[in-house]
Amino acid sequence: MITFESISKSFGPNSVLRDVSFSLPVGNVAAAAASSRRLLQSAVDSGQVLGLVGENGAGKSTLMNILGGNLQPDSGRMLLNGEPYAPHSPGDAARAGIAFIHQELNLFPNLSIAENLFLTSFPRRAGWLIDRGSARELTAKLLEEVGLQLPPDTLIERLSAGERQLVEIAKGLSLDARLMIFDEPTTSLGARESERLFALIERLRERGISMIYISHTLADVLRLCQQVVVLRDGQVVG
Repeated sequence: MITFESISKSFGPNSVLRDVSFSLPVGNVAAAAASSRRLLQSAVDSGQVLGLVGENGAGKSTLMNILGGNLQPDSGRMLLNGEPYAPHSPGDAARAGIAFIHQELNLFPNLSIAENLFLTSFPRRAGWLIDRGSARELTAKLLEEVGLQLPPDTLIERLSAGERQLVEIAKGLSLDARLMIFDEPTTSLGARESERLFALIERLRERGISMIYISHTLADVLRLCQQVVVLRDGQVVG
């Protein structure tokens, strides 16, 4: 369970968030060890998808920046499965099992899929040597999880926008994410790629991963989400 309790944030005289409170169940994901990395195998409980909607300037981005450790709230707190959660950096959020799928994907186009997935955490052998074979093997399994049939050594610059987004999701899975945040994920996608994304979101939910889905497309929110939170002028109004 991720819980926001009376989160408030101002920038100078401008109040951006005011006493924002809501909760989202976070599924319990069971993972198995695989070559010193953990890969998603099965889930005890299904996750949930929460839709976060509101006009530009409603406070959605500020709230997600607080969740991701990029900003600190002025007041209020967050709880993750009953324990205080106060990230001070994106690394803190990643270590807590929270992954962000941004509109501007955080991938290096001149590197391969495997290199992007394990850029800071390559499997190693003999204590310090990079084990590229294991990295490719793990990447292939992660790509299969997200429905991409591509060689792990494929350069990111050769991928479509939809394929890059799936690589970003695979990156979250490589970190054992139990909560994923999708920020306007269909903005750069065509109809076919959007449908592929929606099918993957449903599979992730069934396997115990919860998600926050931010979108201006109400039809997508109603289709995917079991819970919807509406922000207006920094407050929860629905």
